[in-house]
Amino acid sequence: MRFMVALAIVSTLVLPLAVPAEAQTRLPRTSPAERNTDAINRRIQQDQRILGVEQDIRSESNRIRQNIERDRLFAPRYLPPVPRTGCGRGRVC
Repeated sequence: MRFMVALAIVSTLVLPLAVPAEAQTRLPRTSPAERNTDAINRRIQQDQRILGVEQDIRSESNRIRQNIERDRLFAPRYLPPVPRTGCGRGRVC
């Protein structure tokens, strides 16, 4: 009798562990609302990545533009040499 009770107790503890439950092996199906929400979240994340790239491009082009303007502003100005012998006395060159 004690053996049967012990066997019953052990079988109730071990048997559920030996056979995996089906609910644990499969995930529940997602509802249409969840799928819609996931799709919206993916689009938002993609838009944020695109905005980040656009901001990077904009800041890089602004940096390049500023460098060009600074180079133009501080570039040495070379004047063409004035010919000394090309203009005769009394003539306007």
